[in-house]
Amino acid sequence: MPAKPTNKIPPLVKWLALLMSLTFVALGLLSIVTEHYYGRSSRTGSEYMADGAEAVLIGIGQIVFGLAPMALWAKSPKAAGYWAAGCLIFGVGLMLAWPLLKN
Repeated sequence: MPAKPTNKIPPLVKWLALLMSLTFVALGLLSIVTEHYYGRSSRTGSEYMADGAEAVLIGIGQIVFGLAPMALWAKSPKAAGYWAAGCLIFGVGLMLAWPLLKN
């Protein structure tokens, strides 16, 4: 019986994912605390600014999407899938509910 191949994720990849997550979470917290969001599109160069409750919703979305790469630290592939899917489903749900929440 052949040995089961192990596809371990290199530590450098895990640490880069952690750094990426911390950056997105910090930006989300900054948007929540200051209640101001300033975004810019690199494709069209357009700018987007939000204040108040809208900036808080954007900050929560940044935090949720920023936590998705932490799935690389999970002990099993199944747990990683549940973590990433949960973050992304919650984030997309937040985006879809955004017009209802901002009024």
